[in-house]
Amino acid sequence: MTTHPFLSDDWIEQTRSVKARRAGNPVDEPGMVVNATITGVPFGEATRELHSGHGPVIGWEAGHASDARLAFTVDYALARELVLDPGYDVLEQAIASGTLRIDGDTAALRSWWSNRIGNPEAVALDDEIRALTA
Repeated sequence: MTTHPFLSDDWIEQTRSVKARRAGNPVDEPGMVVNATITGVPFGEATRELHSGHGPVIGWEAGHASDARLAFTVDYALARELVLDPGYDVLEQAIASGTLRIDGDTAALRSWWSNRIGNPEAVALDDEIRALTA
């Protein structure tokens, strides 16, 4: 399998394909529109603005959505960790330390995240994403 750097255009396209194959799985929360600002990206533009219409992990599209329920800002390294090695402790530590800044429905993010951790569908999705990430 070809791998791509995390958050590169090719990676986003591949993860979008993975997400499309797994549409409707329990990890999705339809209508949970999330904007993400990723700083310190080590290639291309240093900051990427993305959005997702089903939760904060993958299936990203370019730019921010006007109907986002929440937005977060995080640096590249932490974003990579949250996507490739998700854990509730990582999320909580990032929120507490201010390295993950959230604007909007923080409770919805925490609830979504805690339901995701250990979910067999989420584990399978995470494995597939890790396999295509350089």
